[in-house]
Amino acid sequence: MDIVLAKLAICGLSVLLILPALGRERQIGALAAPVHPMLWVAGLWLVFRLLPFLLVFIFLGISPTSDVNGFWYMAENAAAGKLVYRDFWSPYSPFYSYVLAAGALVWHNPKVIVLIMLVMEGVAVALSYFFYRPVLTKAAFCFRSLIYFILPGSLILCVLGAQEDIWMWLFFVLAVLLKRKTGSVVFYSFVLALGILATKAIFVLFLLPLFLLEKEKIKFCWPLVLSGAISVALLYATVGTEFLQPVGEAGTLRAPNVVSVINPWLFDSVGMGESFWNWAGLLCTLLAGSLAALRWRDEDFIVSASKVFVVMYATLMIVQQSAYSNYIFIFLLPFTLLLTNFRDRKQVAFLVIYNVLCTVHPSFWWRSGMPKYYSPGAIFESTASVIDYSMQLSIVLFTVCLILYTLKSSGTPSKE
Repeated sequence: MDIVLAKLAICGLSVLLILPALGRERQIGALAAPVHPMLWVAGLWLVFRLLPFLLVFIFLGISPTSDVNGFWYMAENAAAGKLVYRDFWSPYSPFYSYVLAAGALVWHNPKVIVLIMLVMEGVAVALSYFFYRPVLTKAAFCFRSLIYFILPGSLILCVLGAQEDIWMWLFFVLAVLLKRKTGSVVFYSFVLALGILATKAIFVLFLLPLFLLEKEKIKFCWPLVLSGAISVALLYATVGTEFLQPVGEAGTLRAPNVVSVINPWLFDSVGMGESFWNWAGLLCTLLAGSLAALRWRDEDFIVSASKVFVVMYATLMIVQQSAYSNYIFIFLLPFTLLLTNFRDRKQVAFLVIYNVLCTVHPSFWWRSGMPKYYSPGAIFESTASVIDYSMQLSIVLFTVCLILYTLKSSGTPSKE
């Protein structure tokens, strides 16, 4: 449980760093005023990403663990010129392994995977400034980006966990910025298609809400259909049906989610692990994203798309039985930059506690033997099981609250 204690210590340090910043938006904004936002982001990245990386992985010599080992396996095989799905297994989209392979060719060490994740996250934050510039002032962005970089969810999941979930937000923002620059819906759609091919299959779910928000629907659809058809044809011709490996991830039982929380109280009568829940989770996610898109289709696109993104992937996090709390990293950036009211102490407390729970639980659950509860008695078998289930229930309830809060929000935030 050393990693759990280490994460708790980092969470405590993060909270101590966040507290002095709260209530000082104007002072921080004034401090950032003479600095270009990209230099501000670069400075934050150096202090809160590169320095921790150097301290943990270079100075202390700690080896990356967890998902990094799987990513390194894919990177090594891709760097050796092997074909994804046919020559090596991958639960990710086809280009993902080759992006990691580019780093492996420069530095043949698993630590390069962590460095790639840090760089991609930094790019996502930097691009988010330009994405939100019409609705957030420079001062507001600088303050909120500072909080984001310090939050336990971003700090731990990126530096220690080397999670790639933020890549989906990065490709979406990149696509929107390209559309804004060129006025071309076609280029916008092609970048979204590239994002699907380079990240995770679940990114494709966001296309339906985007279709509902998009006014030029035909121009939006045909590049995606064309890219999809060509990709599937090439993949089938080279690896057969093995390209469906990412779909198989849906059958992997993880926690917490609605099923894992209610199953013991219904004495294992909900069919936990059955494929029905995969389809039910998929349907709930699409329904949540689509209804949110219809609700906000007349709002400013920047605001509506951000809300839909948060609602959709927060829903996915608790309704898909293969999802787990690391998925907070998918939507944490837009939620922090746009939707959190930092003048409301309850919201700030909510955000911090939610971050702590989502970052600590995966390690605790894994090192507790990935428990599954089939009856109420199983919850109370040990102190560890009580702690684990309490965290599971809390994360699910917190996520529901986050979804409801986002759904109730309306209008465009004023430029502070």
